Amino acid sequence: MLEPIGYLPWGMAVGGVFLLLWEVRYHEKARRQKRNLRQKWSLFFCVVYLTVLLKLALFSREPGSRMGIDLELFGTWNSSLISQAYFIENIIMFIPFGFLFPLADYRFQDWRFCVGGGCVFSMCLELVQLVTQRGFCQLDDVITNTVGTIVGWVSYRMIKRLHDILCSVDGDKHKRKD
Repeated sequence: MLEPIGYLPWGMAVGGVFLLLWEVRYHEKARRQKRNLRQKWSLFFCVVYLTVLLKLALFSREPGSRMGIDLELFGTWNSSLISQAYFIENIIMFIPFGFLFPLADYRFQDWRFCVGGGCVFSMCLELVQLVTQRGFCQLDDVITNTVGTIVGWVSYRMIKRLHDILCSVDGDKHKRKD
């Protein structure tokens, strides 16, 4: 579980390059639109997250080190604590997907688009692991990653709803004073 923290410098470096390219591309437009600041930073965190995720799931492993397909539903959940930890880790690993992507792009605010995107990304990741033999291709991984995306999206919606409620209450206070 601590391994991804070691990949944060990679993610921050790639995110920094992203921010630099964003500034070059959208510098004049971004100065005129405050909304782009939130989008820029949301995209930055998406890039950091995806970099850490790809480093963890693919690039930290030797090609040919793991091979095989497991299509048994819940085949990775057994009595061993390590297998249960991997199962839970796969859920946790995709919570940021469901939380960050709706912040970065309005289309991901629709649960179907966000959860579908997380599922498709997970399937692509499993396919790349299979082809490169850098990980086991497992149905459970796709399911647990998708569940993690759902948990992230629900968390995003709850925080957004709380934010909207607090902003409307704050807005009402200012209206009454006028």
